[in-house]
Amino acid sequence: MAYAFDDDPVELWHPGLPLPDDVEAFMKAAAPRSLHAHNAQFERLITEHVLGIPTDIDQWYCTAAQARARALPGGLDDLGRCLGLPIKKDQRGKDLIRLLSVPYTNKEGDAVFRYDDDLLKEMYDYCRTDVEVERLAEKASHPLTEDEYAVWLANEKVNDAGLKVDVEFAEAAAAYADQELDEISRELKRITHGVITGPRQFVRLKKFVEPIAEADDEIREAITRVETDRRTGETRTRVTLDRDARNKLLDLERQKPGRIHPDFVRMVELLDAAGRSSVAKFQAMARRADHDQRVRGAYIFGGAGQTGRFSSAGLQVHNFPRNTAKHFDAIRNRVMTGDRLDDVMTVLAGMLRGAIIAEEGHTFVCGDWSGIESRVLPWLTEDEDANEVLEVFRDMDADPDQPDNYMRAAADIYSKSATDINKDERAVGKVVVLACGYAGGVGAFNSMARAYQVVMTDDQARDVIYAWRRANPWATRFWDGLNDAAIDAMQTPGTIFSAGRISFLCGDNNLLTMALPSGRVLCYPQARCDLVETQRGEEWEVTAIKANWRPKEGEDEWPRIRLYGGLLAENATQATAADILREALVELVELDWPVVGHTHDELLLEVEDDEVGEATEQLRRVMMTAPGWAHGLPLNCEIWDGRRYRK
Repeated sequence: MAYAFDDDPVELWHPGLPLPDDVEAFMKAAAPRSLHAHNAQFERLITEHVLGIPTDIDQWYCTAAQARARALPGGLDDLGRCLGLPIKKDQRGKDLIRLLSVPYTNKEGDAVFRYDDDLLKEMYDYCRTDVEVERLAEKASHPLTEDEYAVWLANEKVNDAGLKVDVEFAEAAAAYADQELDEISRELKRITHGVITGPRQFVRLKKFVEPIAEADDEIREAITRVETDRRTGETRTRVTLDRDARNKLLDLERQKPGRIHPDFVRMVELLDAAGRSSVAKFQAMARRADHDQRVRGAYIFGGAGQTGRFSSAGLQVHNFPRNTAKHFDAIRNRVMTGDRLDDVMTVLAGMLRGAIIAEEGHTFVCGDWSGIESRVLPWLTEDEDANEVLEVFRDMDADPDQPDNYMRAAADIYSKSATDINKDERAVGKVVVLACGYAGGVGAFNSMARAYQVVMTDDQARDVIYAWRRANPWATRFWDGLNDAAIDAMQTPGTIFSAGRISFLCGDNNLLTMALPSGRVLCYPQARCDLVETQRGEEWEVTAIKANWRPKEGEDEWPRIRLYGGLLAENATQATAADILREALVELVELDWPVVGHTHDELLLEVEDDEVGEATEQLRRVMMTAPGWAHGLPLNCEIWDGRRYRK
């Protein structure tokens, strides 16, 4: 263990030596926020379960959480590189951990650890360097505010509680996934006449599809990428069957049935099925479950980039498919007895949520905010025209039989009464509301349409998008206003510029900040405002570094993202929605309600069976009460209870 007090020299301790008195005394009596570590959960659990020194969560402070809250990389090695620190995390550390901390099997078949004096000396130096980098990195950005720290603390308690997993079912389901991958490989071999015998044979796939692409312009356009080397400016063309390419091919076939050879379509579908990460989650569930069948540490504070939303680790709960099997118990019984299932990958994907279960004698009580982003976006604009959209939500909340916002959006598109909108037209209205609020174009529309089985040509999608924009001028004004405010803030440092309820300020070190209605600030580090050539002529463009991107091998400059109006609207909306969840989460945890999970619009409690009624009432109260800063924002939620998690 490498450690330091304040700015004192870094010290080292290892097992076999007495734990230094000053370290043990400090840990046992540490004041709140006084034990600082990068990814503090790890050090907290090691301190308790290895050193045997119990500590309270609120004694700890996480410098990785601080970095993420400032839109900087959470990983210490990336953080050091991004900030250009004079001391950087030692990349040798990963090799040393693999060599010294991971057991290997010896000739006798026993799991043993390697002991090597020279490697251990390297490990000691690596540990010392880590502490120095953590200390420098912490000083390079603003510390967590009291409100941010309260959210981090609440999330740590959620992580400690964990999610209980139906391990027996997860193991059986994981075995089915392996079987299905074998079936996919056999069918790929048949379709390609033995050329391709597995879904990950990328070189063979490329050779197989290249002649097909050469003979078909539309297929070539779907699967070809033109990339530019940022160092040399040279361009190169490559063929790919990544998810985006597969989606384009399937869209082409849906728009023009029979356009692509059936075997080629089937090959794309098989590759898509094999690439679904959701099925692999069953293996992760079983592997990560503790002795009590609970998976812990699933939620990362501020892990979703600029917005400050949570992300998932391990289980990747945030990425679970939305669909949930309707007949879960019946399918589970078939899986447990080894019955054959048709379309195994799709069936098992629908079983993921239900594999998370409540403890015996307990029940899940789950609340889901209704259309939270669709409500927050118009509210943020303070535009009079947007009030009509908010009134639609108020009408819906007061009378569920009223036409909803998707029907009203469809009515604008199809120039008819909302009450006359049919199911298919409502689906289009839903897609356009979800896809177009952030200046999304045809690509964003088709991506969302795919999820809701809406099929349109690019020209049809373009017509729908512009029909929505004409009917909602408040949105385009907001995008333009945010773009102009960000540019003005960059060109006049120290002066605040606003658009709707959002404000921008450029401070020291070119740090552009976006102030939200809650008072929380989003950061855009190392921002820049440049005059660039566009299709409309020269225009000012604001860019900033993107935390979860990485430079290419051999490059030092951190990748940048363009901060246009639509993206800023998305950031502001998602961050404001996140603030509503964050405040609700803190309140519920402080009231000792057992929150075990959350997504961007959902809170999950696991309560004793006789507490379901009270928990439902309290959860509804918390979720329906808008924070003081959100006056006028209409909120609504749906609450369900049950033994298994679902959507």
